[in-house]
Amino acid sequence: MAPVGLTKPYCILFVCKTVRLLVLISAVCWLLTLGEAQNVISRWQVGLSAGLNIPVYRSSQKVDKAVPLPGFTGGIGSRFTLTPQLTLMAGVYFTQRNSDYVLTETYPGDTAVGNVRDTYLVHIRQNGRLEMAHLELPFLLEWSFIQGPQYKSYFTFGVQMGYQLFYRLYGDIEVALEGLDFLPLFGFSPQTRIIVARGPIEKQSIAITRGDFGLCIGGGNRFQMKTHWMSFDIRYYHGLLDIFKRPSGTRFYNGSIAFMLGYWL
Repeated sequence: MAPVGLTKPYCILFVCKTVRLLVLISAVCWLLTLGEAQNVISRWQVGLSAGLNIPVYRSSQKVDKAVPLPGFTGGIGSRFTLTPQLTLMAGVYFTQRNSDYVLTETYPGDTAVGNVRDTYLVHIRQNGRLEMAHLELPFLLEWSFIQGPQYKSYFTFGVQMGYQLFYRLYGDIEVALEGLDFLPLFGFSPQTRIIVARGPIEKQSIAITRGDFGLCIGGGNRFQMKTHWMSFDIRYYHGLLDIFKRPSGTRFYNGSIAFMLGYWL
């Protein structure tokens, strides 16, 4: 039936115009909704990452042996896409680094009894383990050099700040004397070392600053899994601050290589 007051030809024209208007409005609404959905998925992302790290320390103190041990790195991050190739990334991560070491310090000593003076060498040997944990905040720029509809390969570079949560020092310390003058009287070589003391390493023998800062560089790949993304990253952290307050005169810089898997919403 035609609308009241309109003849049949005008009714058909009215209906056609109305349908075209509704189609146009629906198309505009669909495009706006699609654009908002794409913005939510592609521009902002939040995710979890976790993995292992290998310490890469730098020290002015020469060590006899250093054995890096795997540690844990994990936390929450966010990403904001600037362009199809550039993305900003920030996060909050817990990182614990572990390392075994053997360190020997040598300095001259002497003892005088009356007119008799004996000079020798004092060797202090540490066989220990250092565990150090930080709360870290990386701020990185990600550049995608290969990308497709469901994958990306990228480089990352930026800065990272850290706050030391705790550190632990385990192991034994040993004090030995070498070159004592009376040793040849008993058939020993003057180079024989005599252990005069042994005990646990004291945590107070070192002191580590709370703050840390350095550069971060790396790369990775991302793969889309339905509406979510999986990522694999390799990052190298290069500390720029001397974090040793004690012993004085020893410079020690933080650093590590991290291997992380991520899940992004």
